[in-house]
Amino acid sequence: MSRYLLLKDISVQNANAIAGLTYGFPAMTNFLGFAHALSRKLPSELAITLGGVAVISHENMVHARQPKEWGDYVFALTRNPLIPDKKKKEEFVPPPFNEEGRMNMTISLLIEVHGLLGGAMYQEDQLVNDVENILPKLRIAGGQITQIGSISLTNKEEDKKVLRRLMPGFVLLDRSEYLTEHVKNKHEQGEQISVFDAWCDFYKVKYQATRVKSEAEDQGELSNKAKWEFVKKPQMGYLVPIMSGYCAISPLYEAGKIDNVRDTTVPVAFAEAAYGIGEWMSPHRLTSINDAIWCYEHSESWYVAKTKPFIDPIIELSMDEFDENAAMKF
Repeated sequence: MSRYLLLKDISVQNANAIAGLTYGFPAMTNFLGFAHALSRKLPSELAITLGGVAVISHENMVHARQPKEWGDYVFALTRNPLIPDKKKKEEFVPPPFNEEGRMNMTISLLIEVHGLLGGAMYQEDQLVNDVENILPKLRIAGGQITQIGSISLTNKEEDKKVLRRLMPGFVLLDRSEYLTEHVKNKHEQGEQISVFDAWCDFYKVKYQATRVKSEAEDQGELSNKAKWEFVKKPQMGYLVPIMSGYCAISPLYEAGKIDNVRDTTVPVAFAEAAYGIGEWMSPHRLTSINDAIWCYEHSESWYVAKTKPFIDPIIELSMDEFDENAAMKF
């Protein structure tokens, strides 16, 4: 059984609340990237690396407001600093901006630790001290770390005890298999539904109208009365849409073939966000921490974060009809 680094009650301000088409919580790629950055900054003499991550949310607040007493919420945005007005150079005006969603959150992280020696107390103490010094210099999902409750290493065979310490809160689990099952069931029922529409079924509020029979129908006239009924979600639970990784949308180009990339020494492929289904669950319902650990999995053109390895065959993208000249215009 693995040992984990527990970062408890991390307060983060101004974290990114937008993840592709979703909003409300950072993408799992943000937390895996944070663990990777932390692992790279550990001293090499420790001979320790960090792996997958489990995320527990205790509190979060999206920076949003409701302009009127009713209607949609919008992100609370600021435009600063002021810039000189092009027409009236003596005056200053707010600058233009791109919409950014921000949020404050309090989370706990459980990070896999590889390379710990049994009984090496000095190594364990040194790891905790190094992490304590490095953390304030890092960001989580673009947000600043303002406070850390505690940093510790978990003991083996104490998963239930550790999970109880993380209450109250909700741990994010991967439920992408629900989407696969939902699409399969729809196709078996003869419905031609796209994967995107099936994905939307997990978070849309849907009502269905059923015609109500009346005495007029017996005389050959149709009734205009209908009964509206709530359409249940495909699965039970606190299910949410999440961004879970990336998918290549182009062939892999040789190093240096694409202009204006960050690193011209490595091969390049264009990619888009990949989405899945997540479930928020109370930690006391888990039997093992490993069930909530997110790790990167890759298959064909896909590079996504999951808590379970790929089981069903994943969609393979065909590049036969790909226009290479069009791709070079990105």
